[in-house]
Amino acid sequence: MYKRFTSMILILTVFISGIFSGCNVEEESFPDLDLRFDVSESETAEQEDIITDHSDFHELTVALPVSDETAGLLMKLFYAKNNDLFPSDMTGADISIEYLNAINTPWVINSIYTASTGETEDTLNELTGSGIFPDVFLAGDMNELIDSDMVISLDNYLSGDQISSYSVYMNELEALEYSGSHYGLPFYSTVYILAGNRDFVPESGIPSYVMSPEELIDYIEQIPSYAEDGTYITVFYDALSLSPFLGEDFSSALINEGLSSVSDNYGADPRVSRTCGMWLMESYEFDTWNYYYPEGLYFTMLPTERVQSVVYPICVSSTCSDPEFAASFASFVCFDPDAQMLLRRLEPLRGFMPPVSTGGVWDEMASDEYFGTQSMLYEQYMANAVYNVAENS
Repeated sequence: MYKRFTSMILILTVFISGIFSGCNVEEESFPDLDLRFDVSESETAEQEDIITDHSDFHELTVALPVSDETAGLLMKLFYAKNNDLFPSDMTGADISIEYLNAINTPWVINSIYTASTGETEDTLNELTGSGIFPDVFLAGDMNELIDSDMVISLDNYLSGDQISSYSVYMNELEALEYSGSHYGLPFYSTVYILAGNRDFVPESGIPSYVMSPEELIDYIEQIPSYAEDGTYITVFYDALSLSPFLGEDFSSALINEGLSSVSDNYGADPRVSRTCGMWLMESYEFDTWNYYYPEGLYFTMLPTERVQSVVYPICVSSTCSDPEFAASFASFVCFDPDAQMLLRRLEPLRGFMPPVSTGGVWDEMASDEYFGTQSMLYEQYMANAVYNVAENS
C-alpha cells in the first residue's frame, strides 16, 4: 500500500513538472518586440491574444502604385486600428515600422504594382488573362470601367456617416459619382500647372508662382524666341491646351502672336528637343520633366479662380469575392489620416495631392525636397478645386 501511494506521488510530480516546463518553453520562444513606446503588461497580454487570432481571415489582391512593403504595412495598420493595437500617442508619420511588421495579422494582401495613372480596361484584361484578378485597384478611367461592368458601386458598403467622419474633400468625392452612385474613392489627385524651361528665362527672371492672366501672358511674351546659338524657340507649347482653363481669347493671343506651336523646326515635340519655353502639364509629370532637363524647370500655377484638378479613384472589382472588406480597406487607405501619413512617408507620390485636409498629411507632402513648397501652396486651394475624374488618354 505504501509503495503504491509513493508511485502515485512520483507520477503526479513528473506530470506537474512537465506542465510547467512546457509553459517555460512557450514563453522563451515568443519573439521580443523592439517597440519605440512603452506598453503595459496588461496591454501586452491583450495584444498577444489578438495578434495570434487567425479566426477572422481575409485576403485581398490590390493593384496600386506602391511597393509590396507599403501595401503590406497599410494592411497591418488597417488591422491594428481595427483591433485596438494602434498606440494613441502615435500617428502614421511616426509609428514604428518594426512594430507594424511584428503584427501577425490574418488579413492577407497580395500586391501588384501599377502605373501612377492607374489601370484601364486593357491593362485589367491583361492581368485577368494572366490569372490575376485584383480586388481593389487604382482606376485610370473609372467611367470606362463602369460601362464595361468591371467595377461595382460602393454605396451598399460605405455609409455617408462613415465617410463624413473624415476630413474629406466632398467635391472631390462627388466627382466620382456615376448615375447617382459612387463607384470610386479618391486615392489622390493631380493639379494642372505651368512648367518653364530655365534655359530660356527672360531678363525679368523667374515669375511669381501665383500670377493673374494678364501677368502670365505678359511674361510669356518676354520669353526669348531664339536661343544663344540662334535656335528657334517654341515660346509656349500648344496654346490650345489652355483654352478649357483660360478661355479661347487667351489661347488665340498666343497663337496670333506666333508664340505657340506643337513642333520645333524639325517637326519634333519642342519639349523633348528642349527648345520649349513653357507648357501646361499635370503635377504628376513633375519628375519626368524636371529630371529630363539638365538645369531643371520652374513652375507656376494656372491663373484661374479655382484650381483645376484630376482625381484618380480606387475601385472595387466586380470579380471581388469579399466586396465589403475590400470597400472598407479602400476607404481606410483613402481617408484615414494615419494611413495617408504612412503612405506618403513610405512613397514619394510627388505631385499627387491627398484626398483629405488633415494637417499631418499635408506636412508629409511639404517635407518633399523637390515639390514640397509647391504642395504647401495647394493646401489652401484644394477644398474648392474643380475635380474631374481621370480619363484614359
